[in-house]
Amino acid sequence: MSNEHGQQQHPGQQSPMPGFAPPPQSGYPQTPPGGQPAYPAHQPYPGGPGSYGYGQQPAAKPGSVTGAAVLGFIQAGITLITTGILFSALFGTASVQDSSAAFGWILALAQLAGLVLLIFGAVRLLSGSSRTLYIVGAALELVICAYYLISFLAIPNGGMFAEQVADLKAAMAVIPIVFAIMPLIGLILALGSAAGNYVSATRGR
Repeated sequence: MSNEHGQQQHPGQQSPMPGFAPPPQSGYPQTPPGGQPAYPAHQPYPGGPGSYGYGQQPAAKPGSVTGAAVLGFIQAGITLITTGILFSALFGTASVQDSSAAFGWILALAQLAGLVLLIFGAVRLLSGSSRTLYIVGAALELVICAYYLISFLAIPNGGMFAEQVADLKAAMAVIPIVFAIMPLIGLILALGSAAGNYVSATRGR
């Protein structure tokens, strides 16, 4: 049996009504070849990493900050030893009350203040809170070293042992210079742009 277009029509097969689409197939969706059902493609979650409302990642700690803090702790430990020796000498000569003893107490207290500033300053520098205490402590250590250097060089070397005194002065002058190396390097590192950017980034979180 043929339809109006001349196409062969099998028995039991009805042609759709003119002007209407064929009815949809009932049941489940067709299975593609291979027997695996066609599931819809997985859609990525919107936003991606960083869209969950968490704060910014902590700023990376530069090596200059760590190096300055380590130098500060070492310098504070060395200053603690020399300050203890100085306090012991001052307590041993407590009966002597003159200008040199008074200045010795001032120097001992300055050294004590320097080591405290270095310790707390190094801790705050590592945490990114501030670098002010560290800078002040390192600068104070340099001032103390400069005082010792000037005092040693100012020792008179006259008399019959002038040559020996001159050699002793030269050897003693090396001590404050060596002591000034670590606070000088630490001060340069703490004043650098890397340390400044780290403190600013940590405060801005």
